[in-house]
Formats: sequence, C-alpha cells, structure tokens
Amino acid sequence: ADGSEKVASKVRFDLDLPSAAEDDVILGDGIPLPEWDYRKGQLLEEHVRLPEVTPQAASDSALPHRLARTARRLHQQFAALLPARRWLKGQPDGQELDVDAAVRAHADRATGGHPTDNLYLSLEKRERDLACLVLADLSLSTDTWVSDEARVIDVVKDALLLFGTAMGATGDAFALCGFSSLKRSQVRFSRLKDFGQKFDAAARGRILALKPGYYTRLGAAIRHASSQLARQPASRRVLLILSDGKPNDLDIYDGRYGIEDTRMAIIEARKLGLQPFCVTIDREGASYLPHLFGPAGYAVIRKPEELPRRLPLLYAQLTR
Repeated sequence: ADGSEKVASKVRFDLDLPSAAEDDVILGDGIPLPEWDYRKGQLLEEHVRLPEVTPQAASDSALPHRLARTARRLHQQFAALLPARRWLKGQPDGQELDVDAAVRAHADRATGGHPTDNLYLSLEKRERDLACLVLADLSLSTDTWVSDEARVIDVVKDALLLFGTAMGATGDAFALCGFSSLKRSQVRFSRLKDFGQKFDAAARGRILALKPGYYTRLGAAIRHASSQLARQPASRRVLLILSDGKPNDLDIYDGRYGIEDTRMAIIEARKLGLQPFCVTIDREGASYLPHLFGPAGYAVIRKPEELPRRLPLLYAQLTR
C-alpha cells in the first residue's frame, strides 16, 4: 500500500506542479513552525518550514482602470467609518474658551457662588486603534474559472487591490500576505505589503504578479501571520483569511488532520488576542468553517465575482 501511495503522490505532484511556482524570490532559509497532530494530541515542534517569498516578475503598477470607480466609492464609505472629532465643554484647559462656562462663572462670582475653573473647550481626539492582516489562499485551486473573464486568483487580486485602496481612508495599520504549500517542507508565504509600508505602486505590482501554486497548509500560514499581527501595538487586531476551500496538501495534511491543525492555529491566534475571521467563496464552507472559526467567525460569498467589493465592506462591519 505504501508503494502505491508514493506513486499516487508522485502522479499528483507531476500533474499539479504549476510552472508559475518558480516565479518567486525566496527570502531566507525558511522559518520553522509547529503543527498540531490531533491523533497524538501533540504539537510537533519545528515540523514545518515556511520560506517567505516575493513575486519575481513584479513591476510598479497603477490601480487597474476597471477598479477605479469601485475604489472611489469604497474610499468614501471607509472615510465615513472614521470617528468624528467633537468639542468637550467645561474642561480645565483646551484650545478655546468655553463662552457658556465663562458666563456662568462670572454670574456665580457676582452672586457670591463658587465659580468653576473649567472654562475651556477641548477638541477630543477619537482615533481608531486597529491593525489588520489579510492572508489570502494562493493555492492551485485559485486557477479555476469563476466566469468567462476571471479565475479565482483574479478576483482575489482585485479584492486585495480594492482592500488596500479603501484602507487608505481609515488610517488603520494593515498588511497583505498570501500563501501556498508543497508538503511541510515548503509553505510559501508571500509578503505583498508589510505593516509600516505604504500601499503604493510597488505593492500593487506585487499583487498583480501573483500566480496560483501548490496546496493549502493553512495552519502554518495562520501561525506565521499571527506572529506578525501580534507584534502590532493596536488594541484591536483582525486576522482576515481569504479562502476558496478546505486545508489540504500532498502528504497527510488532508481531511481531518488539516482541519484540526487549522483549528488549533486559530485557537492559538485568539490566545494572542487576535480576532480571526474567514471570508470564503467555498459553497461547502458552512460544513466545516463553524468547527474552525465558530458560528460568527466566517462569511460565505456564494458569487466569487462579488469578493472584491464585499471584502472591504465585511471589514467595515467587523470593525465598526
């Protein structure tokens, strides 16, 4: 049986290996990460190797013209998320005199009362204190067509482009990443826009250069994304996962093994104070996502072509 499994794996490998997978520049030797083996009830230390990569063929790019109208509308909607600043009355110090308080104080003084010293208006600074990391599945399944014009990878790229553009209106810190895997020795993690980097022509170019490749070892990708997001000083940190199917890989990372490792990675993320949320275009998602993310931790988008427009709006709802 072992021999036939090896042959089957090799056949799958030969059929599924995309030529595009070599188009990445690998950064470093790969980061060792643990993996949860539910059969042993044990976290296997340094079981996975995760190299960070960046697309090789990336060149600076403007936002594609087809997205410009939607981008403008989303930018306006996101600008409305910003909390309005307001004047606080009767403050001990501030930018302007509180005329009403000054008149009352004068009247109190004239009638022998106890006038207040709180005679100023202060402009309250109300700021969103949020950080978000978007983690997109870039596995081979994203090479499938969702319409005559677009594949899954195309709507994922458009979603990342629109999300990055809309986020510019909020001031929220954010990072954009993607991943695919080829067994536990190679979980490729694409850094598209880091925290602290601008969402500029270079970032858009990296997104537009993305190509589908390999499989979906989701647990390792979540662990690495979580470690990056956990370092952000924001009081609220959202891990937004874009998925088009179940966790899977060529080796035993299929079926329940992949599901349980992913679930453990999500539990670990919550212990770090993060808020994981999954957005999927997998119509079967409702059969396994409640086990992974809980009943309120995911959204299924039944029309994949709506993902680019819906993703920023889902983030807006999550962070109101």
